[in-house]
Amino acid sequence: MKILFYGAGIIGQIYAAKLLKNGVDVTLLARGETYKYLKNNRVTIGNVLTNEEINIPVPLIQELTENAYYDLVIVTVRLDQLESVKKNLRANRSCPTILFMLNNPIDIQNLDKDFFDKKILLGFPGVGGIRQGKKIDYIQIKEQKTTIGNFDGIISETTKQLQEILEKSGFKVIIENQMKAWLVIHSVFISSVSAAIAFNNGDSIQLGKNIKDIGIMVQSIREGFIACQALGLPIIPKNLKIIFLTMPKWFSVLYWSNAMKGKTGTLAIAPHANSARSEMQLLSKQVLEIVGKATTKTPTLNKLLLNYINLK
Repeated sequence: MKILFYGAGIIGQIYAAKLLKNGVDVTLLARGETYKYLKNNRVTIGNVLTNEEINIPVPLIQELTENAYYDLVIVTVRLDQLESVKKNLRANRSCPTILFMLNNPIDIQNLDKDFFDKKILLGFPGVGGIRQGKKIDYIQIKEQKTTIGNFDGIISETTKQLQEILEKSGFKVIIENQMKAWLVIHSVFISSVSAAIAFNNGDSIQLGKNIKDIGIMVQSIREGFIACQALGLPIIPKNLKIIFLTMPKWFSVLYWSNAMKGKTGTLAIAPHANSARSEMQLLSKQVLEIVGKATTKTPTLNKLLLNYINLK
């Protein structure tokens, strides 16, 4: 399978490097300073839990031309960059399948209309990391595997093939047949966590020590999940439902206090929340739009996200 990663940020580089090392035909689309840097340097990534390090030159392009062919394009840009990327993707006439692997709770409903001539997959990465000089330090998130699925919910051979490629390259993968709902639920979760981190100086360790703010974060997510249930959405993945709706609130607070002080907070969540605040604030607006349609009230969530949206 010939794969193009459209987006050369931390996520794109991690996946591209690991697949390329495993012999997959991979190209990375990069622009601006990132392209200049990668043109003269290898991609270097290091798993801080296993000490595995990869240092590898990755084939690069700056633009996806109209007739360029890849079996699969995996989009790993931020939500606030998606519209400009979609224009370029629509102009391409040759690539049959696109996997959108990013936060996208509202626009997903229209992807089949935007790309009526292509097969659409949805997904989300199961890694997070931070750049340390010339190297990206990352972890695979224990609680969140790389998650992929078809737009229509029907598992295709392409999805199964991609799962096999990813797993052989060292990623833990799950196929989810309700990816649209998954992305909405995740958006409620990550927007609330990002807001709580922002109000603690961008420091997840500080947040972990701030039991009051962890409590506000947990209550916000609980309210959001209950609103999603009222809209008929399943709370998936199951571990999020258990931690926020099944377990007592004190347990959820304790769990996330520890998580924010550990590598989940410091490597998997906080770096992206801090570097992509504009994306997280846009995501927060979309979450409020979604939960606002429910009959249940979300006062804690509304206050947290509105304050975050207005944060300079």
